[in-house]
Amino acid sequence: MTDPLRFDGQVALVTGGGSGIGKAICMALADRGARVVVNGNFRPSGVGPEAEVAAEINDRGGEAIGINASVTDDVAVRAMVDRAVGHYGRLDIVVNNAGTTSVGHLVQDAPGPKFDEQIDIHVKGSLRVVRATWPHLIASGAGRILNTGSGTALGGPGPHGYDGAYPVAKAALYGVTRQMAGEGEKVGIKANLIMPWAESPMTASALTGTPLGSWISEKAGAEKVAASLLFLLHRDCPANGQFISSCGGRVARIFFGQAPGYFNPELTPEDVRDHWAEIFGQVDGDRIVDAIEVRSMEHEFGLLQQFHGPVTA
Repeated sequence: MTDPLRFDGQVALVTGGGSGIGKAICMALADRGARVVVNGNFRPSGVGPEAEVAAEINDRGGEAIGINASVTDDVAVRAMVDRAVGHYGRLDIVVNNAGTTSVGHLVQDAPGPKFDEQIDIHVKGSLRVVRATWPHLIASGAGRILNTGSGTALGGPGPHGYDGAYPVAKAALYGVTRQMAGEGEKVGIKANLIMPWAESPMTASALTGTPLGSWISEKAGAEKVAASLLFLLHRDCPANGQFISSCGGRVARIFFGQAPGYFNPELTPEDVRDHWAEIFGQVDGDRIVDAIEVRSMEHEFGLLQQFHGPVTA
């Protein structure tokens, strides 16, 4: 039997922690010893569901505070972080989970107000939170960042067609996470991305009445996502810049890959046509592609030099 993962002495900030996946993450971290700062999206009253989540954690013997602040407001984000560090004295873990979804613009009608809203919440919001917490994560000595992505970023229709707002914002988090991971590697911070499939108020509003919504409601509880990501937040986890899919107890890495391809230094359009199978990648009967993982731009540059050779000038 292995030792249980513990977070004793560490402080975690979870945005969008008032319900759904965010709440499940807060509860799981608190149950394993973390002190939790539960963030809820802004309410005019200044109090949202984060207060109830924090109270529930405290009633169970954990430690938590609730802070109502929007990740779209840089001043509010900085004040939230100052309050969290002022209360607990440190910050070790950031989970960027705040988000909304709605019927956005179909991709052929984007961009527009819904596009801007989704980028502001999911992309800029995650960046605002990390900007404010970065010095504290460095001071932690082993800061951990987890961004919440979505399977929609892989492409696919929603109930109303191919949305050009929410999936696009979530897809941008691939790049955001890789850049955070690269910069964080210099200072002991690791950043990863979770792609959850789970029942939540957000999925209910978007998918109720659809086959996918019914399947998620039956098979994919938020607590299973929380269980799948705790290792990514732990000091012992070696992963950095990785994308992890989680649904109903299945956990799998998503990665970027490329087919071995076709090379001809005198390439013509006809070469591309005639060697399309090599370019596209061979797929076997189990739909497995003969592919090379691409970990970064530098890694692909190394692969390209295997064909072209190094710079000679």
